[in-house]
Amino acid sequence: MSEDIYVDELWMNIIENNFSYVKALFPRIYVDANRHPLELDQNMFSSAIPKLNSKDNSKVNLGIGVIPRLSAYGNEIYNTLLTRTSIRKRLLEHYFPYHNILKKYINEVKNVHKEILIFDCHSMPSRGLYDKDIDIVMGTNYGKAISKKLFTNIKDLFLNEKFKVAVNTPYSGGFISKYYGDPKNKINVLQIEINRKKYVNEKLLSRNFDKMKNMSSRFESIIYKINKIF
Repeated sequence: MSEDIYVDELWMNIIENNFSYVKALFPRIYVDANRHPLELDQNMFSSAIPKLNSKDNSKVNLGIGVIPRLSAYGNEIYNTLLTRTSIRKRLLEHYFPYHNILKKYINEVKNVHKEILIFDCHSMPSRGLYDKDIDIVMGTNYGKAISKKLFTNIKDLFLNEKFKVAVNTPYSGGFISKYYGDPKNKINVLQIEINRKKYVNEKLLSRNFDKMKNMSSRFESIIYKINKIF
């Protein structure tokens, strides 16, 4: 429940067909690549660590910083304090390599194309939604991560594929949207949260293959239409 379960499988037919992509090979409950690297809970560690120079400690206060303290069920993950060495290991071996590769692809694609689009793909539990029938929550960092025109076109494509869409509620975008989204310089980031209930059994966490196949084909149609916009 704490992971973006099977999300890569929903997009695999698309991303393996001439699109650049980065797929995390580590669980986000171990280290979360969609957080600032200094979003660390001081109370989790056995010695003092650097504090994030930011007024926004909301994720840390909720127990879901770069190294989460709580699982999706709200229970404590650790029964002992973590060491600075363990933090450093997670960041150096997983977090920073992920972002180094992402930056590399952004730079390479931007050198070839005037404008680029990054989909940051996640899943969400249905219980956290104000409307359980929402299929997709599109996070734009309140318009700061993607150009208004491009976002409007993409949203219309999702609606045309009969997806029920919400925008920025309850997910407006994490670190990736905020850090990389730069529409003034033609770097657009759109966070896509997919309602898990629409493609898995949320109690058993098992795949619903028919729903996954249907959703994947609709995503594929959207991606190729977006490609034509560029």
